[in-house]
Amino acid sequence: MAEALPGFLASLGKTELKPGGAYATGALIRMLELKGGDHALVVGPNAGSTALFVSMTTQATTEALVRDESEKVTEDDPALKRRSTARIGKAEDMPFENARFDAAMVEAALAHMPTARRDAALKELLRVLKPGGRLGIHELCWRQPPTPEREAALADVWQGEAHPMVVRGWWDALEGAGFAEVRNELAVVSYFTPKGLEADEGAEDTARIFHSAFEDDLRLARFTQAYREFSDYRRYHGVILATAVKPLA
Repeated sequence: MAEALPGFLASLGKTELKPGGAYATGALIRMLELKGGDHALVVGPNAGSTALFVSMTTQATTEALVRDESEKVTEDDPALKRRSTARIGKAEDMPFENARFDAAMVEAALAHMPTARRDAALKELLRVLKPGGRLGIHELCWRQPPTPEREAALADVWQGEAHPMVVRGWWDALEGAGFAEVRNELAVVSYFTPKGLEADEGAEDTARIFHSAFEDDLRLARFTQAYREFSDYRRYHGVILATAVKPLA
């Protein structure tokens, strides 16, 4: 079975595997208004590295939820090592006590779960947040209701679990889990945009990614198929950045 699109891109040398790239991560940090004194949970691809980045840029303490020991990140700075740690677990069954975090940041995770797992993960996020705690998500979304052809095309391109929703669907999922005060912005899928690639990978590494794609006919065919889908149908494909709050009571 073919690996999912982010894994395929990683095999070409891409390191930023979240759909909105570094721009969306930075925007979500700002939307959550993370600051020193906050204790934040980070979930998603490269969560250990993202948690370190959050701690370095906001002075918040962070805990990353990772799948196994290999995803933990070693940091030499003793002060930063104390502020950013990692625990192994699953989003739908977190190894944290109730009301532990002031904020939670989830990227490229919920849209890749079947509905039941996604809803269970949202309930877990609600549980581990303090009353008044903030949730931020960075996930694939449909900019407009997809046609059956676009749904089939995304499934063919992704080759793995990908279940984006329209904005209203994401709002309904968040509110259905018990969150309130939902707000959102939309961003572009940056996997294949020139600006997104260069911002995420730098000019030299972007050139290497393209070179790697062209080295093999099968790689080139898959890269071209994905590039065309996200470029030609960008009016359908997007990224949602949303925040929500756990009610005080």
